[in-house]
Amino acid sequence: MARSAYITAVGTALPKQVLSNEQLLASMPWLDTSPDWIREHTGIRTRHVADANEHVTDLGMRAACKAFEDADISAADTDMVILATNTSQFVYPAGAAIIQGELAKNGHAMPKAASLDVQQGCASLMASTILAASMVQSGSCDQVLVIGADVATRMVDWTDRNCMLLGDGAAACVITHQKPDANRATPGLEILGSFMKTVPDHEAIHQFSGLDARNHPLQHGEHAKTRTGRITRETLYQRLGDAPESGANQHFRMMGRQVYRFVRRTVPGTGFFDVLHRASLISDDEFAQIQSHGRRVPAELHAAISSRIDRFIPHGANLSLVQELAEQLHIPYERMAVTLQEHGNTSAASVGITLDRILRGSTSYETVGKRDGEGRLTKGSEQVVVAPLERGHNVMLLSFGAGTSWNYIAARTV
Repeated sequence: MARSAYITAVGTALPKQVLSNEQLLASMPWLDTSPDWIREHTGIRTRHVADANEHVTDLGMRAACKAFEDADISAADTDMVILATNTSQFVYPAGAAIIQGELAKNGHAMPKAASLDVQQGCASLMASTILAASMVQSGSCDQVLVIGADVATRMVDWTDRNCMLLGDGAAACVITHQKPDANRATPGLEILGSFMKTVPDHEAIHQFSGLDARNHPLQHGEHAKTRTGRITRETLYQRLGDAPESGANQHFRMMGRQVYRFVRRTVPGTGFFDVLHRASLISDDEFAQIQSHGRRVPAELHAAISSRIDRFIPHGANLSLVQELAEQLHIPYERMAVTLQEHGNTSAASVGITLDRILRGSTSYETVGKRDGEGRLTKGSEQVVVAPLERGHNVMLLSFGAGTSWNYIAARTV
């Protein structure tokens, strides 16, 4: 019989440097937009940016330390370390092995642990959590440290408007077979079910040659600035040494509209009811009834099923997108937790950062207003307050990333 798997502890780490929309546009006027436009269309106000000497492994190590220390868990019991990232500073060795070594230097040695990296775009942390839970449930591991960390600002093309979406950060989760202490102030989560799916789609991101701290215009100092202190396209590429069309620059470009359309069309209708069924949150008869409707589940039935979800934590890609996902899934905004307004899209760390926040207290955000096909505002924004998680709450986690992959996890706070 399979054992239960619990998210026993969560910790996060964010770079100290915070970049507001105003600061971003002051340095990069070629983006040709306004701070209000960014906020009104994406929900993002600020993002954290790693400095030139701050890497994925640094952020991941700090997040792991916080998870171990806050929950008073011994790192020595860890059997496996998984780093979920798309922006490790090395092709090899694995970033997880580097973090394992750094943790030992900081009083968290893991003498029996193995380590590996997982890459699945922004869905990497949840994919790794599902793998870790499977290891624990099967009995092959008793404790797994999973870290989602990215420094996406170091690989983004800063001449592309999508750069305004991204921020840096890390989140760590400790997955164990032992139920967390009910007397702890912060609850844990029992993983009840999961769903993973990939539709091979390599059009969503154009990936170039690799990573380099030189790519970050905020790290170029005086080398990339004009006399006015602003960075221009020309000085940026002079510093990099290549023109953008040469294909030699080390960055990626996200085809945002294609990703947006794919996610809104595909993700809500594929996997949502499957994971609820696997988690025993809907019965066999209810699942059969839902399947009989195909992708056209009646709104009343869908809303009744979704009412069993107390908190929905989606990947913080873009607030307008996740609002639409919540609406399609019939989940009210006050039950959807996001933190992208403060952190931007932190890629693999996104869901973990929000989970940590909502486990420790309430969160709030200002919704993005509704617009018609011609971009005219039809419904204004509203302030939403999301209450913290309490024991016994049903939680749905959703991540999606380039590839294109998406993952659901159904859990219950304990």
